[in-house]
Amino acid sequence: MDWTLVIITIGSFIAAFVNAAFATGGIYVLLIVSFAVLPISAAIPLQSTFSVGSLAARILFFWQHIHWRLVVLVVLGGIIGVAIGAHVFVALNEAVIAALLGVVLLVVTWAPFHNVKIPIKHPFFYLGTIHAFIATLFGVGGFLQPAILRSKLSKLEITGTLAAMMLGLDILKMVGFSAVGFSFVEYVPHIILATIAGFAGTWVGRGVTHRISETLFRAVFKGFVTLFAMRLLYKGLMGLIG
Repeated sequence: MDWTLVIITIGSFIAAFVNAAFATGGIYVLLIVSFAVLPISAAIPLQSTFSVGSLAARILFFWQHIHWRLVVLVVLGGIIGVAIGAHVFVALNEAVIAALLGVVLLVVTWAPFHNVKIPIKHPFFYLGTIHAFIATLFGVGGFLQPAILRSKLSKLEITGTLAAMMLGLDILKMVGFSAVGFSFVEYVPHIILATIAGFAGTWVGRGVTHRISETLFRAVFKGFVTLFAMRLLYKGLMGLIG
């Protein structure tokens, strides 16, 4: 039995469940699971494909709540971010990526982004560029989520709109990674199972979205991501020193 397939499938289900129930957070689950069983050079490009099932399901279930103008702005900005990020990604070694990702995760987990005001017109275009660049390098961007959570959108609008934004950026990332030489073909079984699990996890999570304490979830999740980030930072620094 290929335990990599089993772990990726379970992780995709849990990530989709978390996203559907709490609007965001599943990407960290998927990232942690992927890094546990895949090399960094494959885990980061594959994030865009593992998320497709979950994102497509959320778009389907929350279609009427999506703000498409915001989605278009983010995707347009993402074209620039992905184009630059994909070329930088292939130039970095895994130790550097691991160390920098650890720092990025600590920043997006603990920095008070919700208190930051963006004094520019059409901020989601620029946020799309920055988020896409960081996400292409590290598998997680962390800039769109705080921004949209700070908006006046309702929970259902956030869930659907964020899913549409992320799917658009993931499609761009697939194109970007393919352009710089990454082959998704050998991971087709992982992608198929992750997609199926993503749909299932979203369906289950959608049904319990009002039954779980969001405050408790966020507290536990912060601690979980922090430990993972510190482990990545340590691993990257040891790789650079060694």
